[in-house]
Amino acid sequence: MRWKLTHKHEHDIIENEGGKTLSYNPNLGIQIIEQDGFAFKDLNQSGELEPFEDWRLPLTKRVMDFTNRFVLWQEEDQLFYRKGRIAIPKEVYAEIRQHGEETMQLHNGDMVEEDLEYLKKNDLIAVLLLMFDNDRNTGKEDYLLQLIIHSMELGVLENIMYSIWEAVRKFLQNRDLQQFSMISTLP
Repeated sequence: MRWKLTHKHEHDIIENEGGKTLSYNPNLGIQIIEQDGFAFKDLNQSGELEPFEDWRLPLTKRVMDFTNRFVLWQEEDQLFYRKGRIAIPKEVYAEIRQHGEETMQLHNGDMVEEDLEYLKKNDLIAVLLLMFDNDRNTGKEDYLLQLIIHSMELGVLENIMYSIWEAVRKFLQNRDLQQFSMISTLP
């Protein structure tokens, strides 16, 4: 085992040796999976590590797996899923675009052009996965992504979107581009 669990007042922190530090709230339904000695969040409660949950993989692969698995896609400032469509508020979309562009500039030499283009077209979904990977000592952002998945299945995603946009705004305003890079920290 190459990770250590620390219990805080309202959340837990997992420090993966040589990898990603994760914050989560076990009372909100997120389970932990261990694979190759590392700890990962089990968002869809499958008991298996899915590519979108594996913080070691490049973000492009994770976003592709997530969108295919949950039939979710983005077209400009619109998010589509099987049972509906949601418009992204202009101010949130502007912040997402800025975050994506800054991060891509920061790691320009580390990605091929098609990966950069794919992430640019799916920047909201990339930000949602980065929120899932949070290590901000809150343990709340992962629950938000779980809520999105369940709401899509029920066809009521539109009903919780205001809360999602507020969480995305807060996440982007407090971002640290070194900490929330769009590429894997491990080879």
